[in-house]
Amino acid sequence: MNAGINRRRFLGQAAGMAAGAAGAPVLAAGPASADGRGPADLIVYNGRVQVMDRHMRRAEAVAIRDGVVMAVGRERDIRRLAGRGTESINAGGGTVLPGINDSHVHLGGYGLDFPPSTIEVDVATIKELTDAVAAAVAAATAPDSWIRGQGWNENRLPHPPRRTDLDPVSGDHPVVLRDFSGHMMAVNSKVLQLAGITRDTPAPPGGVIEKDAAGEPTGVLRESAQDLVNPVVPPFTEAELESAVDKAIMMLHAQGITSITDPGIPLTQLALYERKARASTLPLRITALITGGRSPDQVRNTLAAYKPPRGVDPRILRVAGVKLIIDGVPTAAQTAWLHEPYVDGTNGKPVIEGDTIEEAVANMHAMIALVHDAGMQVGTHATGDAGIDAVVAGYLAAMRGNRRHRDPRHYVIHGDLTPPRTLRTMARHDIGVNMNATIKYVLGRTLDANLGPERTDYQWPYRTALDLGVRVTSASDAPVTSPSWLQGVQSAVLRKGLYGGVAGEAERITVREALVTYTRTSAWQDRAERWKGTLEPGMTGDVCIVDGDVVGADPDTLVGMPIAATILGGQVVYDGKPGPATAGAMAPAAVKWRNARGAACLQRGACCCQRA
Repeated sequence: MNAGINRRRFLGQAAGMAAGAAGAPVLAAGPASADGRGPADLIVYNGRVQVMDRHMRRAEAVAIRDGVVMAVGRERDIRRLAGRGTESINAGGGTVLPGINDSHVHLGGYGLDFPPSTIEVDVATIKELTDAVAAAVAAATAPDSWIRGQGWNENRLPHPPRRTDLDPVSGDHPVVLRDFSGHMMAVNSKVLQLAGITRDTPAPPGGVIEKDAAGEPTGVLRESAQDLVNPVVPPFTEAELESAVDKAIMMLHAQGITSITDPGIPLTQLALYERKARASTLPLRITALITGGRSPDQVRNTLAAYKPPRGVDPRILRVAGVKLIIDGVPTAAQTAWLHEPYVDGTNGKPVIEGDTIEEAVANMHAMIALVHDAGMQVGTHATGDAGIDAVVAGYLAAMRGNRRHRDPRHYVIHGDLTPPRTLRTMARHDIGVNMNATIKYVLGRTLDANLGPERTDYQWPYRTALDLGVRVTSASDAPVTSPSWLQGVQSAVLRKGLYGGVAGEAERITVREALVTYTRTSAWQDRAERWKGTLEPGMTGDVCIVDGDVVGADPDTLVGMPIAATILGGQVVYDGKPGPATAGAMAPAAVKWRNARGAACLQRGACCCQRA
């Protein structure tokens, strides 16, 4: 696509369309494509259209009417469907895809990671940091509201930010600034007072309350000492969460994303989504998993309290089921549960309630059965091979114990170290796996010291899973990583790490295979494959236009390709011109910083570091 086309208004009348795109054999628009109800509302032309159907057909143009794909095929055929009021978008030779489906995004947490909810203080001087705090204080809508920040790095700053730095600019506002790694926080005197931290407060085991020469707390709290403050930091208000959700949706649109799965949300957040969906202020397709907790009783309570959304379009908001968690992550934190031990001889363990591993597994199986018997889908966070095996065994037991609910589409979330034999079992029983190629990118070879080189290479076994017939979906796990699906595709294809090195050449997949994991298979996970995930006639008119040849380009260049437009139900929701907030979040330096912070977050064991 012409580099400037996404910087000007590109919507116009169909009469102004350029000549058809040249190209290899493409899908022709046959009689069945046009339904005779009138002309198209929107035509995207001069593109490399990847239909993403099972035959992986290509086309030159696509027509949309009433929010649904009317036809796809050669441009000369599609142009016949234009009328006087048809709008058109010149894709400029770029790639035209179904709207991207990021199948694991913490929507509220991602939005709350940005100003004004959270200010970024990854700066080089204390003055820059205090200026950022002062600006947040000036913009605050209440005289005593909390100022939250993140990202400072004591290796960049002359010293960690102290209360003596923060007090002069914060007034009556409590200020809490978390460092980039999550191992430290800096607070002002107001927070020390609210938390009851004085010179006589003992540090908790493993924690440090930094003190000055006079023995007074400086406001810098390390490791577990942060837990002295966390209980007094209030949750975000509903208004703050709604604003964050709106911001997150805007930024996802700028990435070409039209559908997501939001896993593990509380019922209060579901109520917010429901209200916005009824008011037609939720311009994103959300499949939700409500949070299930860590014990059978918690799952029972969740199911008892849950009421299905009413009066909303299920193609905008649908609750698919419940998210469960069996273990942590196989990083330096070593909280994933493994059969074979880590390099240091430990194995990790389940995080489910139970005095023994056997009791924990029995509880996990009971939790899965409760959700399955309720006719709902189960998505379970499981990263270590022992945890994954226990989860898959629980799925099989529930499916055999209650066959009334056919095709439940239970799946493993993450599935980092799923053994080949377990992947075979999953393929036989149509149990899916939701992987995170961008996390492979941010971690690279850094896990060699924990898992050893062989398991580091195998982690996220895309090639093995696909070859064995498992349905694999891909996701960002934002805000853990940036929701750039192009970065995810690049990582799945190259397996190159953020800090260098290649981890697992044998698990590389092709660009087209990676695109399927972000489109057609993600629609299957959502039980929506009959209406989204491809650009076949009759499917929803969700489209992502990329400024470049995604399939034919050097994979190393994918992450640099701009998103030229995003279309949701036939309506342009992003026109390639990012606003100030979106542009800042999408800047290469900001994306790199977010991914580096995500790597640090994962290494300390905080997977899915969402704030809502």
